[in-house]
Amino acid sequence: MPALQVVLFDLGGTLLHYEQPPESTFEAINGRALGAFVHAAILAGARIADPELAVSAVARLAAAMDAKAARAQHASNAATIIREGLEAVDVVLASGAWQAALAAYYASIAEGVRPVAGDARAVLLELAAQGRSLGLVCNTVWAPEAHDADLQRFRLLDLLPVRLYSSAVGVVKPHPAIYRQALDLFDVAPAEAVFVGDRLLQDVAGPQKIGMRAVLVASPYRAEVDPEIQPDARIGTLAELPALLAAWDRAIETRLPVAGATADDSDDGLR
Repeated sequence: MPALQVVLFDLGGTLLHYEQPPESTFEAINGRALGAFVHAAILAGARIADPELAVSAVARLAAAMDAKAARAQHASNAATIIREGLEAVDVVLASGAWQAALAAYYASIAEGVRPVAGDARAVLLELAAQGRSLGLVCNTVWAPEAHDADLQRFRLLDLLPVRLYSSAVGVVKPHPAIYRQALDLFDVAPAEAVFVGDRLLQDVAGPQKIGMRAVLVASPYRAEVDPEIQPDARIGTLAELPALLAAWDRAIETRLPVAGATADDSDDGLR
């Protein structure tokens, strides 16, 4: 069994690309998806007098909830945001129109998802072959089922048996509860786990605060720099991860005392 038994991954920017600036920011992706939502709702018979007003109302609420998440580490979910945003402009959808519109919303998002560099599936298979358990901890307002469908499409779902999405958990990274919940599911201590992600605050500072190691993956869309947050390692792509963790295992194992050895044995009796 490796010393570092569990590897937890971020999702967006680490395993799959959702945001791809400057064209595909979260706001742009969500705006297109909300347009698809409203269009599908109208086709399903919903009465929406001003589609642009409906989209902007939901977008404003989404921005407010995003700010709240950053401030209070409180998670929200897209379905609630959309429903409440529409209600603010007196739009209430029947069940059939709602389901059709929500499906169109997530289909629009899925169209833009791309794999990251480094062959994520091959990396996860190699880590599993090293004896490590794998999981995912993701900040998102989108539904877990939608992300699971994306992971399935890129053949990653079966390799990540533990998946925590903030939209379902109720708190966002870097709140310690979301990392601890994942570790509890694996029944490991923080020192036996590594977090891998592309953002310093959520994927490095948060895990390190509870005692995990953290690896920062370089993003092709932005530079993550903060002198107060230092990852335990930086890698260019996921392909570098298996060798890094194997080297860490060896370093940890050489520092472990031999079973049955006395204090004198462990330092060869030298003073």
